[in-house]
Parts: sequence; C-alpha cells; structure tokens
Amino acid sequence: MAKTGTTSGEKRKQPRRPTDEELVGQLAAGDRSAFDQVFERYHRQIYNFISKQVGERESVEDLAQEVFMRVFKSAKNFDVTKKFSSWVYKIALNEVKRYWKRTGARQTYSLNAPVGDDSGEAERADFLKDQRIVPADATESDIFSRNLRTLIDQLPDKQRTVVLLKVYHELTFEEISEICDCPLSTVLSRMRYAVNKLRRWLGVEEDEGNDGL
Repeated sequence: MAKTGTTSGEKRKQPRRPTDEELVGQLAAGDRSAFDQVFERYHRQIYNFISKQVGERESVEDLAQEVFMRVFKSAKNFDVTKKFSSWVYKIALNEVKRYWKRTGARQTYSLNAPVGDDSGEAERADFLKDQRIVPADATESDIFSRNLRTLIDQLPDKQRTVVLLKVYHELTFEEISEICDCPLSTVLSRMRYAVNKLRRWLGVEEDEGNDGL
C-alpha cells in the first residue's frame, strides 16, 4: 500500500520572505500589515542612525517615528528602481537635518551605541584595519580608539555622515551616494578626506593642509 503525505524526513517549504521593495509596494496598495513588517525590519537601524547624531533620547524616538510616518505616507511615491534601504536612510538623514536646523543643535556622535550587531566592534575594527592605522600595542590601541571616537566627531558634517553610513551601517558607496544626493565620486572623496584627516590628527601621516569636501 502506497504511503501518502509527507515523511518525517521531508521539510515543509517555508514561505518566501518578501523583499523590502515588495513590502513597500504592498503598503502603497493599502496593506497596513506590510507597514508593520517594514517597521520591524528597520526601526532599530534607523533609531541607531539618528541616535548617533541627536543627543536627546526623546527627540531620537520622535524623529524615528516621523521617519516611518513619512514612509507610510510616501509609499506610493517610492521609486521601484531604487533600493528601499537607501530611501529610508535618506528620509532619516533629512529628518536629522531638519532637527539641526530647527533646534540649532550641533551634530554629535555616540560611537559607543550599538549599530548593526550588538557592539559594532567588528565594523570599527575592519575600518581601522583596512586603513592601516591600528597600533600594535593593546593598551595603546584602547587609547587610540577613544581618541578616534573623539576625532570623528570633529569631522565636517558631510564627511562624518559618509563615515557613519559606511563603517557603522555597512552601506555601499553607491547607496550612500543615493542617500546623500551627490555623485559617487563626491562620496569617495569625502571618505578619503575623512580617513586622511584622521590619520593626520592621530599623527600617522603629515598634515598636507587639505580639508577636502
């Protein structure tokens, strides 16, 4: 007699997880449950992105909520040829800029706050390793890291934004170009100037007197 049904060795096929872009399309079509999924996927990332630039905790949450309200209201205007993550980060960056203009607050970074994983240490270590500016001695490295966090806060706004998005949020330079509304070459230049400036400030290389973009 033939057996019917699934055997214990067979795995049930899991439903395919919709892409971000598909979710926004569903949201634009009036599916409110899609908004919950978008919020769940991106709230922590966007909150952390804002918290590294806005000091007041209540303001951070308010701005994060405003970002997702704009996502909800503007879903129909989303360009399906673009990447959703770039779009939502761009909305967040614009909200932060509005906050700075409205309050006159200076951009600040809390580089110890978690981004991506629980500590963000992997991203920071990779960045430093790639730029070959990590001291060999462990004690010196601890001092170096603290100094670096302070120095990043002193970078010009546009250079700091590129460093933040690249190192702490692991976005591509192409995505950062979309978020910042500037050519890829400009983003690359800002990153290069930022890294060179940090190296000079840390005494790794001589000052060439060029502050960059």
